[in-house]
Amino acid sequence: MNGMELNWDEDQRILRVAFSGRLDAATAELHEQKLFRALEHKENDTCLIDAEKLGYISSGGLRLVLDVKKRCDDTRIINVSLDIYDILSMTGFTKFLPVERRIREVKQPAPTMLLCKESDGEVFRSTDDMVVKIFNPDITYDYVQKRLQLTKAAITHGIPAPIAFEIVKCDDRFGVISEKIYGETLADLWEAHPDNMQEEISMLAELMLTLHDSVVEEEELPDYKARMIEEVKQNRKLTADEQQKLIHLADILPPAKAFIHGNLRLSNILKQDGRLILLDLTRCGYGNAILDLQTAASAMCADGHEKFWQRFFDYYTRNLDKDKRDLLENSLHPEIKPWWM
Repeated sequence: MNGMELNWDEDQRILRVAFSGRLDAATAELHEQKLFRALEHKENDTCLIDAEKLGYISSGGLRLVLDVKKRCDDTRIINVSLDIYDILSMTGFTKFLPVERRIREVKQPAPTMLLCKESDGEVFRSTDDMVVKIFNPDITYDYVQKRLQLTKAAITHGIPAPIAFEIVKCDDRFGVISEKIYGETLADLWEAHPDNMQEEISMLAELMLTLHDSVVEEEELPDYKARMIEEVKQNRKLTADEQQKLIHLADILPPAKAFIHGNLRLSNILKQDGRLILLDLTRCGYGNAILDLQTAASAMCADGHEKFWQRFFDYYTRNLDKDKRDLLENSLHPEIKPWWM
């Protein structure tokens, strides 16, 4: 059945518009006057178009959406089916309108499909080539969406990382479908043979030197320095001296736009077919590369991998003269535990 429901949220200043059935020239003409009256004096508010029950949209329906956008600049479309998303994309609407696809429902994977547990969820085998991470019940959609956006931004910048495809829902929990990756983490390899890791250490140092030499545009990834300072200020487990040291380090470094992983620990680095893949890109951003070295030093040493950190740092700085290397080493504080945990 074709229809339209309007609901004005005074507290959040959001007009919710739910279309159902077909939105073509005829139905658009039926709805437009009522919709336009509801949008009067709301040009500075938000119009949220819910397309969950919308089965078809024609050029007439697209014109109605365009007219809504003209009357309310902050117009968004949510719960869009794949077919309608393709129409919005092909007609260019996704370039000037935030559009969110409908979240697909998936069944709870069997316990036998569990691959590993992480701090914010569980990873299950979905198919031979895919895995699904089901997040903890307290994890919000915004958190999952941000994680997915950061991962995609990093991949498009050439960062070796697993490809994430879509957000899904499993009962009352959100999830992400990603490619299945094979291999061993550097943490597992280090535990098995810590004296035979020079290849992995040199590979990681070369990879991070390349990433730290890259230039990330500000609109691609967030400012890591700002995030770090805010996290340090809010961390009550740090002493005042530790907070001062970290904030001083962040403040004295010149601005830069290098890629920052933000959580470089051995459990977040996978070796697969002779190459390294970086996991957990939820903290990545841009900034001075020394901030990434500080996060790596804190994470690796807190995990009991001090010897790996020292050998990694030695290889990373092998082309620096002794004075510069010593200055860099003395500026880092590996004794300070991760402030983001």
